[in-house]
Amino acid sequence: MRQVFQVFTGAILLALLSSFAHAHEGLHEQIEAVTAKIRRDPKNASLYLQRGELHRLHRDWRRASADYDRAARLQPGLTIVDLARGKMLYESHKLQQAKLVLDRFLHEQPNHVEGFITRARVLARMGDRVAAARDFTQALTFAPAPEPELYLERAQVLAEEERHIEDALRGLDEGIHRLGPIVTLQLLAIDLESRRRNYDAALSRLDSIAAQSERKEMWLVRRGEILRNAGRIEEAHATFKAALVAIESLPPDRRQNRSVTALQLRARSGLER
Repeated sequence: MRQVFQVFTGAILLALLSSFAHAHEGLHEQIEAVTAKIRRDPKNASLYLQRGELHRLHRDWRRASADYDRAARLQPGLTIVDLARGKMLYESHKLQQAKLVLDRFLHEQPNHVEGFITRARVLARMGDRVAAARDFTQALTFAPAPEPELYLERAQVLAEEERHIEDALRGLDEGIHRLGPIVTLQLLAIDLESRRRNYDAALSRLDSIAAQSERKEMWLVRRGEILRNAGRIEEAHATFKAALVAIESLPPDRRQNRSVTALQLRARSGLER
């Protein structure tokens, strides 16, 4: 019965941690409100954990740590405290300590998505990119509905080293296969193909995005840049000109949009170069 209670409490607290992540406004008021609840119920471990998370968001590491300690003393089996503490140590740049705490948490909760994501970020900052990517993969394995950002983050970690770009691309393709043609995943794949000078593959990926889009000017500008980098200058110039024609065909209010103006400048710069 105790174990069921701990799992149930942990699920509630995870939901609270997630909601706090979007509630930076009014942190002082929230801290005061939880403190008032603690006065009425001073042996409630979840309240100390809630206040610790608010202190963490406020970047008050000392108070956050004290509240985590109190929550752990009041309810020793409340393993979710270690996840919160691991996040705090990561955010305060105490990476070795963060990893030890998260190792302990994941030993107790071996399928925990947020635990693997947090440790992956710690490992990435420590420079252990392969281990970080492995933890991101574990998170993606256990996540019932993974966010595209997880695939992006894993690929970015791997792509920091040239020898792992192929692995990064495979991971992005895995995400595209699982989630569909997410533009952010495809754009990073295009950038990585260009980085390794596989321009035909980059153009092929770009063409598949452009075929799904009604607006062509952005993809034409990007195509021109890839062609220019590939040394296909005449094709690049023709593509930049096509981009400018597409931009000029837009209604005036759209042409005055900042992003469209920036595209226009890129196309003209491409022609000049």
